[in-house]
Amino acid sequence: FKRAVALVQYTWKCYAAGADMGGGMKLKRPTGAYARSIKTRFYAPFNYEVFSTSKVAKYLEEGTKEVDMKKTHPFGKRSRVTKDGKGYLIIPFRHGAPGSVYYPPLPQQLYQRIRAIAKQADFKLASRAQGRKYSPNYKGEMIPRAKYNRGTPIRGLGDENLEGLMVVNIAAGPTEKRSAAVTFRVISENSPAFKWIRPAMPGMHITKHVVENTQDAVKDLITIGLKKDLGIA
Repeated sequence: FKRAVALVQYTWKCYAAGADMGGGMKLKRPTGAYARSIKTRFYAPFNYEVFSTSKVAKYLEEGTKEVDMKKTHPFGKRSRVTKDGKGYLIIPFRHGAPGSVYYPPLPQQLYQRIRAIAKQADFKLASRAQGRKYSPNYKGEMIPRAKYNRGTPIRGLGDENLEGLMVVNIAAGPTEKRSAAVTFRVISENSPAFKWIRPAMPGMHITKHVVENTQDAVKDLITIGLKKDLGIA
């Protein structure tokens, strides 16, 4: 029975990591966090539970409604406020290399162009600075903020969503060379009406696919186990 439980957990983890669930259906940008959240719980010899602790699991299963992010994000915990009292939020977007599954991949031509610009002698990488600073959010709460050393913004890439892109140093130490392409976009209560609308997302019913694609193998494993216990295998 433990092998059957392990099979169900393994299959779910594979789907959470981007494996094909059948018919070409799979997660577009899987994260390791979702896969790691899939665990098992023992209740009794023939009573186990396979579950996820991830907050996104429910949304992936059931889908989501259309959301106007302008009505929520500029007023949340991490929000900021302008001098005239308007709420806004700075959202960092990390862009991946061509073929990346963890971040939205950059087109090959743009990726090569960004790399060439970043190698120029006068180009400055952005980086995380030591310490924190505090500033109020929309509700007036003082929120700790990370401090950054500003780098050279890249402009004129031909995509408004990439305007002002920065290459950020994410190396763990002085001997390592690692960087990431990041854009910082602002969502505010004054953003145009047509912007920052997250469309409804249909449910993927991942656990249904797990059940459908493992039930025959699970039955076989349980049958083999019972026969072995009864000495008739």
